[in-house]
Amino acid sequence: MKKSLKILFGSALLASSALALSTAVPVQAQSTQGGNVCLNVTEIRSSQAVDNRTIVYRMKDGSVWRNTLAAPCPDLVSHAAGSYSQELHTDYLCANTQHITVATGMVCRLGEFTRVN
Repeated sequence: MKKSLKILFGSALLASSALALSTAVPVQAQSTQGGNVCLNVTEIRSSQAVDNRTIVYRMKDGSVWRNTLAAPCPDLVSHAAGSYSQELHTDYLCANTQHITVATGMVCRLGEFTRVN
């Protein structure tokens, strides 16, 4: 009897966990332990270089995040209409830790993320 109660309780716990996960809304952005904001790349709708120090990220939920690069990146908007690439090893794009590579080969580091709306 005692063993069957443990099995029943375990099954109920698994079922409730599965239900909670299935109804969870994808996280658009989160703060890390160090306070850096990270954007979920699967939730980014578009990004645009505004000037040599600013990239704007538009999220699927309608929110807008601005990244102010750690230092000016002169080639960011002067070549190929602000084209750049990012190599990611996770599903998150994090402030102050990741880099972008401009079409000219220049590498620039992301700075702080600020929510615009």
